[in-house]
Amino acid sequence: MSTTHYSPSASAADTERYIRGKEDERGVAITCDVPGGPGAFSARARALTQNTTREVEALHYRQSFSDEEFDPKNPEHVQRVNDLGYQLAKKMHPDSDCLIVSHVDGRGKKPHNHILVLNHNNRTGKALSDYRTFHDRKAGNQKGVQSANDELMRDHGLSVVKRLEHAPKDWELRREDFAEGSLDREMGDRMSAALTDPRAVDKAGLEAVIDEQNQQLGDDGERVPRMRLHSPVSKKGKRAGQETWTLYIEDRRGESGRAERRKRASALSADFTPEGAQAFFDYHQQQKEQEHERSTRQAEAAERARAVAAAARQSGDDGAVDLDPRRRRGAEYEDRHAGRAAEEARGVREGHGRGDDEAAGADHGPGVDLLALQRRVREDREYREQAERDREHARRVRAESQRRELERRVAELGRGGAEESRGYGLGD
Repeated sequence: MSTTHYSPSASAADTERYIRGKEDERGVAITCDVPGGPGAFSARARALTQNTTREVEALHYRQSFSDEEFDPKNPEHVQRVNDLGYQLAKKMHPDSDCLIVSHVDGRGKKPHNHILVLNHNNRTGKALSDYRTFHDRKAGNQKGVQSANDELMRDHGLSVVKRLEHAPKDWELRREDFAEGSLDREMGDRMSAALTDPRAVDKAGLEAVIDEQNQQLGDDGERVPRMRLHSPVSKKGKRAGQETWTLYIEDRRGESGRAERRKRASALSADFTPEGAQAFFDYHQQQKEQEHERSTRQAEAAERARAVAAAARQSGDDGAVDLDPRRRRGAEYEDRHAGRAAEEARGVREGHGRGDDEAAGADHGPGVDLLALQRRVREDREYREQAERDREHARRVRAESQRRELERRVAELGRGGAEESRGYGLGD
């Protein structure tokens, strides 16, 4: 199941920097039609619009998937998500260059794509007019981006959302609503970065990360504007007794006419509320506990290994611990029992000449559910086959797009040569 969102980007460079990250670290999978590294895509966007009256340099779509269908920790799943993003871009705008950056660093760590499409049709030379809304539009019989996405999901055997509704807008969806370089956008970017920091396991941790941000230097070499989180408890109204978060940021530019620019956090994003931030806190706390558990298990295993090695050195043998006869008999019994259990498990897996149902339902031994195992193997094989078909389809789509672009450029060169010939009085 996947949902979509659309917002126009007046600055492809700013949007590309945001979705790639300052050090090009955010994308776990990237596909781009424009050759070159980071910045090449937005440079082409600027070149195409600088001599026109277009205010929009690129169309920015976000395509979010459920972690029930794609595991964000599985590189193959993430690559398939990226391929689906590319196919969606070409389904909507087959004659335009696109950039797809896949993330797994949002709320809940669910895989999602940021899809940037240049606001330029390479075949016609015109700006793009289709798929500029979420819902279908009756005027002109135009389809919205969610309809195109649903069709793509059906083509690939994936589930489709039942209701076409906008989810509560998180910062990645609201970001383009605020002007590039404005204090509101800077507050949102910094708050978003603070919430995704693993140290933000509670409000105190979040505030500590914000304080650390205040010591950093901006692109101009100057210290970034100081920002702080104010969290009073409402005394009246519908939210009486509840916390309300407000962000304050140092206003050196005079945007607000005050020393600080103030903004209710909920006006920037639903994520920037106590309720929205709790999802980030819970995730970071869970990851911290899991990491602690892993470290504890590793330390215990290392301690056991040291104890066995020390006992082996003390006994003076090759590593066999000198046990008293009673303990030795117990250890030998456990070894024999483990060996017999392994044999029985192999016998059950091989069926011992019995039917699958009997082998899977035997009451004795550590039996394996053969039907479940076969089903898992079959599902895994089908998934891999479908993933390979998706990859092949994405390759075909990209090859076709490159072919069209090459034909367009050859045609332009041909026209240019003919005009030059006429200019020299040839071919009349």
